[in-house]
Amino acid sequence: MTLGRVNGTSDCNYTMNLCDSYLMNIVKCDSEKDLGITIDSELNFAVHIDTVSKKANGIMAVIRTFTCMDFKCFCLLYKALVRPHLEYEVTSWFPYKVKDITTIENVYKRATKHVKQISHLCYSERLKRLHLPTLRYRRHRGDMIEVFKILHGIYDSEVSEDILQLSNNTVTRGHSLKLATLPSRLEIRRNSFAVRVVKPWNSLPEEVVNSIQCESF
Repeated sequence: MTLGRVNGTSDCNYTMNLCDSYLMNIVKCDSEKDLGITIDSELNFAVHIDTVSKKANGIMAVIRTFTCMDFKCFCLLYKALVRPHLEYEVTSWFPYKVKDITTIENVYKRATKHVKQISHLCYSERLKRLHLPTLRYRRHRGDMIEVFKILHGIYDSEVSEDILQLSNNTVTRGHSLKLATLPSRLEIRRNSFAVRVVKPWNSLPEEVVNSIQCESF
């Protein structure tokens, strides 16, 4: 699989030398699944988003057969069987295009309509009644939790090393753990983890970013 804007590679054939006398052709592909995430050559994760959305909708079709679906029953089934598919490793494939955000959120919208007592209400009101946040909110919340864990050394230092850079600018207002703004020319770079978390993290209060533990954060 070719990643990036590399010219002159579309007609190239690659081989692997297995033995001194045998060369194996390497098959080209546009996407590949690794550790549960489908990575495509454009790095926009469109294939993965489509896959998890269809899988989540399929599970909801089974849940829909439950004859009695009250608030508690829905929340238990949804949190255990549906939402994990929509949030597994979402920090890596974080959707930023409107169509992808809509695709993921529509799964949630359709799911909440299965609770008959609130099916006539608008989406935002259904979430209020169920005490559930939007998936978009949960993604941004998850980003901030990841930043907190990285900066406070909860992860192994070799894992988190050089992912985020603290700002050296002490002139502007803000807390003591401000992140440096990294250069980003391409849209895919602007929406990568290390870049997209800078602004929301820097806007948090001092007492929040310096919480004693992740739970209190």
